[in-house]
Amino acid sequence: MAKLEQSDLDYCLEVTRRGGSNLWFVGRSLPAPRRGLFASAYASMRVIDDFVDDDFLARTASERAAGRADAHRRVSDWLAAMEGALAGRTGGAGNGLPDARILNSVASLYQGADIGALPWRLLARSMHHDIDEEPFRDWDDFVVYCEGATVAPASIFLYVVAANLEGAPAARHRLPADPADCVRDMAIFCYLVHIARDITKDAAAGPALLTIPDSVLGAHGLTRSEMAAAALREGDPRMRGLILDLAERAGDYRKRGEAWRDRLLPLLGLRERTAFSGLMAVYGALHDRLCADPDFALLHDPDKREAARRSALAAADIEI
Repeated sequence: MAKLEQSDLDYCLEVTRRGGSNLWFVGRSLPAPRRGLFASAYASMRVIDDFVDDDFLARTASERAAGRADAHRRVSDWLAAMEGALAGRTGGAGNGLPDARILNSVASLYQGADIGALPWRLLARSMHHDIDEEPFRDWDDFVVYCEGATVAPASIFLYVVAANLEGAPAARHRLPADPADCVRDMAIFCYLVHIARDITKDAAAGPALLTIPDSVLGAHGLTRSEMAAAALREGDPRMRGLILDLAERAGDYRKRGEAWRDRLLPLLGLRERTAFSGLMAVYGALHDRLCADPDFALLHDPDKREAARRSALAAADIEI
């Protein structure tokens, strides 16, 4: 069995910290054993997502076309390395992803755990979709993509906060259903709020980062190629209508997600309950803001958007 090295775990914690996500702010409050489980898994996913979004999709169109096959190989190699680590094997990370320190931490902490490799496989599927730059035709396409892009990491977070770490050779979940089924509505709700909040930034970066279905855009007289220009114009009613649409859709997932949250909280320890409910509280506050003031999402000043996020974290009693 792989031996957990503190320096490897420290590296995973640093990767999660650099991401600066709401999940990081919440996850760092977990008790040390759960924080290690969370950080190693989150870091393993963070590095491949960053490669696709911040490296591959940031290239020019001709560079992406030339490098597409290699990008697919990097994702496939990453998944093979992660499947090995989850089975307790280290080494064999193709193209340097993930780092050997992440592999060793996952191999040490997850060998024998009953979560399995499915969340990583689903994330890889979504990464391949992003590399191919396939548009979402309708809402069903979007929901399928969400299984890897947001449900997979959220299911690991829920697994970590709920797993039985006592009296067993490896972590075992004690949830009333599969972790993904328990957290799916919560994850999609949070993802929709994230999309709406960052819509101007993502639109300005180009169509490749837009994960809004064409059918939803079309209902507001928009196309993917028109989004960047529309997002830069002050007071475009189409953009405001789109934000309200996304917020309304998010509200449906929020209701179901909060019902699941209330069902799950009694199963968790005190600190785990605080972390899990805190995540929903952060996105709930941002959702309330979007519903009351959709123009908030259209702010061009990133500092103002970040201030709103930090205000939501503070309101949920999460240390920043």
